[in-house]
Amino acid sequence: MSVHLTSCWTPFFWHNNVRDGALAVAVYSIFLCVFVLTYTVYVMCGGDSSQLWLPFFETNLNNSLTAWGTIVLVYFVLLLVCSFMLAVGVRRDVRGLMIPWMVGMAIVVLFQAGFGLWMIFGYYIYLEVVFVALCCWLWMGINAYAWLAVRSHYRNVKMYQSPEIEYVGTY
Repeated sequence: MSVHLTSCWTPFFWHNNVRDGALAVAVYSIFLCVFVLTYTVYVMCGGDSSQLWLPFFETNLNNSLTAWGTIVLVYFVLLLVCSFMLAVGVRRDVRGLMIPWMVGMAIVVLFQAGFGLWMIFGYYIYLEVVFVALCCWLWMGINAYAWLAVRSHYRNVKMYQSPEIEYVGTY
């Protein structure tokens, strides 16, 4: 049985239908991408990532930060484009413009689950890592709920656009 939402509620916004909720999710993901892009550029320009819970903790400025930072920059620029496509797709009821965002956000949710597990299993001797992993999974839950809201709107549009065909007569 799959989950189908009829309204979109989070601690940050509430909408009584998933169409408005999907638009709010598009705006949220645009701000998310801008935030992550800004942070990544900051770290790549010599900013602080020395705390254990920061995403670029085990990278160095020579090789791995350049490689992983570039991957993060490219990915979140693509997700930013997909977020704008999601906003256009929701406003015009075009399902094909919603699919790239759903794939991109599913990857983000899976990464957040893996990052929390990596932190707990990699640094299990530090108690604060459990709190940080729980915060990461809470954020992952918000992203998963946003994904469900967009998916529910996608299903509504699909049902709205599918023709009702009735066969009259015998075969």
